[in-house]
Amino acid sequence: MAAGGPVNPQTVPTAYPVPVSLHGNAFDMPQPPPVLVPVPAPRAFDLHSRRVVCGAAGMGWQFDLRADDPVTREGALLVPVLAEADFYRAVDGDGDAYASLVPAEEVWVEQAEPNHEAPSPPPGYLIERLTDPDAPPVRAPLPASDVPGLIGRRAWYWTGGEFRDDFRCVSEPFEIDGDFCVRVAEEAAWYRWRRTGQPAKAHDAFIHHLWTH
Repeated sequence: MAAGGPVNPQTVPTAYPVPVSLHGNAFDMPQPPPVLVPVPAPRAFDLHSRRVVCGAAGMGWQFDLRADDPVTREGALLVPVLAEADFYRAVDGDGDAYASLVPAEEVWVEQAEPNHEAPSPPPGYLIERLTDPDAPPVRAPLPASDVPGLIGRRAWYWTGGEFRDDFRCVSEPFEIDGDFCVRVAEEAAWYRWRRTGQPAKAHDAFIHHLWTH
């Protein structure tokens, strides 16, 4: 694959047209979803279409990126990386997606690890939020009920007895017959909405079924 060449992403869940309605069982109280732990790309088994973090010590970190299978150029291991918006554009067949070749040592794969911690609100004090700026952060899930500014955030969504991580919030919390809810849409449809103006098919989810990072 040449530098800046097109990427062929794998098939991802498709957003099917559904009316805006309340989904799920209000009495389901799932445990928190996984923690996202950054794993160095050379140690990852499969990079194709994976969500990745890019950056380096002394520089900073970028999220909302996707990777393809690594290539070798002049003895260096490089990972094709593209913006997630371009990834979904390619999934839709709306033109080729062109990736940048990033040194493998500057790429980390977001690996879902079991989360044995009880849900807790976001840290309330700056001292509790301090991290190592020279290492990609571990991202623990936060209950959507504790996070302001939900619109546009990726959400872990408890649906059909399992967590899915390919949803975006398209509203702030609201109330339906005494239940607190957030409107969500599948991520592929959310990116399509941004790109083409075609509204995403959304539905209402109980807020206690949603977590963000």
